[in-house]
Amino acid sequence: MKNSFNFTEDQRDYLQEICNIGMGQAGKSLSVLFEQYVTLSVPSIEIFSAKNLITTLKRLIPAEQISVVRQGFYTHVVDPNICGESITIFSNTDVDQLAQLIDLDEEVTFEVEQEILLEISNIINGACLSGIAEQISERFFNTPPSIMGQSIIIENLLNKDHLIWDHALSIKIQYSVEQHSFQCDLLLLMPDSSVEYLQNVLNRLIDEL
Repeated sequence: MKNSFNFTEDQRDYLQEICNIGMGQAGKSLSVLFEQYVTLSVPSIEIFSAKNLITTLKRLIPAEQISVVRQGFYTHVVDPNICGESITIFSNTDVDQLAQLIDLDEEVTFEVEQEILLEISNIINGACLSGIAEQISERFFNTPPSIMGQSIIIENLLNKDHLIWDHALSIKIQYSVEQHSFQCDLLLLMPDSSVEYLQNVLNRLIDEL
């Protein structure tokens, strides 16, 4: 891996603080929806190579079967400074807990489950990305959320053979409600070019301190 793709200690600390603010906004939005206190993890930040994609995902997301919603984000339609994928991951057991949290009074069918997953993912993604964008003086545009899979194994989440990047930045954020045994993970993935631009932004922000 090229050294240019490694964050300095100052860059990593500042990026973690930016992520803390973004995930905090998402946590507040979930707390209002659930009427429950939402616990947040410390953001996990790392850069990995495309060839190690599946190994990395299995380490970050240890659940055996998952349901996944994706949402693309970018700063500009043409030649964006930053672009990536926002992936919200639920284990199978979390869907029933979600139905309880939002006081759903109907049967959780396959279609109803999709609606729940899309709604929760949209709330998390929108609030978190908005908070991050504000901190780095950017504006993110989002694609509509879409279901990547329901009750799938991690190997079917992404295909490394279809990737067009060599390395990617991953930011993992976990949200949980202990009283309902609910937990979901937000995984932000950004390609090489976005990492380089983000490093320049972080350097500028650090210099302004």
